[in-house]
Amino acid sequence: MRNLTPRASLPLFAAVVQLVFCFASARAQEGQTIVLPKGAAINVTLAKDLSSKDAMRGDEVQFTVAEDVKVDGQTLIAKGTSAKGTVIYAKQGGYLGKSGKLAVQVDSTTTRDGKVLPLRAAKGGEGESKTGTALALSFIPGPFGITTKGGETTFKTGMPITVYSAETRRFRVEGASLVAVEDTTPASTEAATVYFYRTKKMVGAALEPSVFADHVELARMDNGRWFMIKLPPGKHLIHLTEDEKGYELNIAPAQTYYFRIGLEAGMWKGHGKILLEANDKGAADVKELKPLGADKIKAKDRVLTGVDPAPSK
Repeated sequence: MRNLTPRASLPLFAAVVQLVFCFASARAQEGQTIVLPKGAAINVTLAKDLSSKDAMRGDEVQFTVAEDVKVDGQTLIAKGTSAKGTVIYAKQGGYLGKSGKLAVQVDSTTTRDGKVLPLRAAKGGEGESKTGTALALSFIPGPFGITTKGGETTFKTGMPITVYSAETRRFRVEGASLVAVEDTTPASTEAATVYFYRTKKMVGAALEPSVFADHVELARMDNGRWFMIKLPPGKHLIHLTEDEKGYELNIAPAQTYYFRIGLEAGMWKGHGKILLEANDKGAADVKELKPLGADKIKAKDRVLTGVDPAPSK
């Protein structure tokens, strides 16, 4: 029997050390806490075409998680997982150059343990009008997948949207499984900040559309002005007229939203329109405007103007 020399036994010793190290590392993961933080980015894609021609506010919209969401090598949300959304605003294109408008909100997906994870994100657009004006607006993230055809806004299958976890989730490693760790932290009830503004334009300067929130008239929107309100987390209706045509969306705690008020041509005179604007653009626009005058405010207990415009969140 050939004796192992010190030189020959050295690789064997190194292999044993490496095996012990790997075993120790594996055991170190047992009981480890994995955290999916609030605000974690999750990429989803639209599962089916959606058009302002036939969509209705409140319609359910299906999305698919585009790639695994991993933390410390652990998959917390698997690629292909379904995500649910809602149409929060829909208006068909029409006569006199009116463009179709469409906005969706991505509401939730499911983590690896089968529990629903709330999300925050919204995306919208305005179709090409017959007057040649085309707008493509998106609210978190960029204007991907928006197409315009015949005055309608169409979101195409596969349109990507980056959404964000609305709360923190914790998991504990137990062998090959992840077990959810109950979070005893109470949900945030901090109010959201909602800005309404109208950029200064000469056309239709004398018109002052009324802005409503949850059926309450807030103010008459003057040209080149802004105002803001605070809203508690939850579902709210933001609209311009008493017929309740507007955005119905879940307001997230401590977030900031921007609604831009504009004008559309009518048969006899123009009338107001409302668009949920991207935060970066909304914040920049508001900084160039003046606060709304006190004589235009209807809900004096809710409307705020004597503060500096906040940065976008």
